[in-house]
Amino acid sequence: MERAGLSGITIGLQRRFVDWLIARSLRGHFRAVYARGALPDEQRPLILYANHHYWWDGYLAYWLLRSWGRSIVVWMEAYRRFPPFGAVGAMPFPADNAITRARTVRRTLEALHSPQTALLLFPEGKLHGDTERILPFQRSLHWLACQVSEVQVLPMAIYIEPSYHQYPRAYLGVGAPLQGDLKDTESWLCAAAETLQAELAVLRADARGAVAEPEIVAQGYRVLLRGRLSVSERF
Repeated sequence: MERAGLSGITIGLQRRFVDWLIARSLRGHFRAVYARGALPDEQRPLILYANHHYWWDGYLAYWLLRSWGRSIVVWMEAYRRFPPFGAVGAMPFPADNAITRARTVRRTLEALHSPQTALLLFPEGKLHGDTERILPFQRSLHWLACQVSEVQVLPMAIYIEPSYHQYPRAYLGVGAPLQGDLKDTESWLCAAAETLQAELAVLRADARGAVAEPEIVAQGYRVLLRGRLSVSERF
């Protein structure tokens, strides 16, 4: 019992450390983070899938899911280098170990039977710098949706706008839950990718068209996190 208590304390300390680390990193790098869009059904588990154009994607998505009060699951290829991230839901997904990946998939399916669980997934399968397009989706998104009948699948576009100020702004746009016939894998995945691409285009246009924060808020965005002002504004 004492060992179990110590383990719980250790996990709690790791969770607070990672949460602090992510918050500090976001506030130090961005002017602000904005979010807009659909809220998930609180009574159903969630798969939130996103484009993967930036190093910051995982941190930004974590901060949104944190604001929803969800238990987070995310597959992490570099988990062995950052084990404390396991305290906030990261699971190992190494490219060179199929047994570990299979174990993570099984644990993910078990977690998705809880209505409070949210799986963050990047179905493009890799980080890439072509921010104008979405790469073809891997089949994991469709397979997971088929395994858990009650799960809701929501697209989330991520866009970082570097203009106007010393520090960039990050925008998150969550679309409506995906519909469609899961029996046709390719059509369903194409529709999922097109939905995300459309959400990203709207996000990009909004970000490029708004300079002042009141304009951004008027477009329906809320401030998810405030970061650093430009030097000219601070001094």
